[in-house]
Amino acid sequence: MDVYVEPHLSWRLLTPEDTAELDAFRGQLDALEESVLTGVAATITDHELTVVTAVGGFDRYQSMSAYGIVYLGGTDPLRMYLVGGVHPTHRHMRIGTALLGWQVAQATAWRDDHRPGEPLWLGCYAEVGRPGLDRVAARLGFAPERYSFDLQRDLTKPIPLPVVDGIDVEPFSTDRSDEVRCLHNVCFGDLGSEVSEDVWAERLAGPDFRPGWSFVATDAGRIIGYAMTGVADAPDDGPQVGWVERFGVHPGYRGRGIATAILARCLTAMKDAGYSEAGIGIDTADGEGTKRLCAELGWTTRDGVALLAKVVR
Repeated sequence: MDVYVEPHLSWRLLTPEDTAELDAFRGQLDALEESVLTGVAATITDHELTVVTAVGGFDRYQSMSAYGIVYLGGTDPLRMYLVGGVHPTHRHMRIGTALLGWQVAQATAWRDDHRPGEPLWLGCYAEVGRPGLDRVAARLGFAPERYSFDLQRDLTKPIPLPVVDGIDVEPFSTDRSDEVRCLHNVCFGDLGSEVSEDVWAERLAGPDFRPGWSFVATDAGRIIGYAMTGVADAPDDGPQVGWVERFGVHPGYRGRGIATAILARCLTAMKDAGYSEAGIGIDTADGEGTKRLCAELGWTTRDGVALLAKVVR
């Protein structure tokens, strides 16, 4: 069915028959821009969320040049994610602005039809350092809610080993695995990142997990911080990378440099194992923790994504 989004492209609703062309278009955007947003879009797709609506914009040769998808992320509370992209040759025509506005309108109309009166949370992602989308989103009332950063660390450079008074940093032991899992859920449960016993055990049994690179921080024997590590997928032409998969510090112990002390031990263990590079993913509300890690342990930012959100009443 034809729809109107804006005048520069021809628009129609997408169907499952368009999946191959949509995947190819996303691949083009990834190759042309080296943007992490393509990977974010793929991750959302992999979660198999319900598609509320999807639209494609086509040029005069009937080649896909833009797309927008509205995903239903949850109903309690009501959440929707807006994902899309515009080919670089069609930038600066306000196509992205019109497309995002269309997505907001479609999401709101779905809410009005199916869950009238309920607040609707809308989220979209913008790449940090590329201000186009966040400017467009800001004009529509979106604001940053959280940031996700991928950091890297050159292990050939010296690694400081800070200590924290009254806190011991010890190697991870499998007999205290569930204590670490429970602490993880205390640290991140409010963000919807609780991990079940089965999922935790499955990861620890995985071939890429490295217990010898993982450490915990204790206070009088009680675990109050942790870092669980493994090996990241290596590119075909690059070296393997050590990866800090999960780390956290009990809320009552934050601000004392405990995370830095734990991570320093992880980096040293990776270096001693012969690795030359380490990586870590950081999810944060304001980015300040990322700045501290970069300043104190020599991490550098590889890329970052901001989750922009608004609530439609």
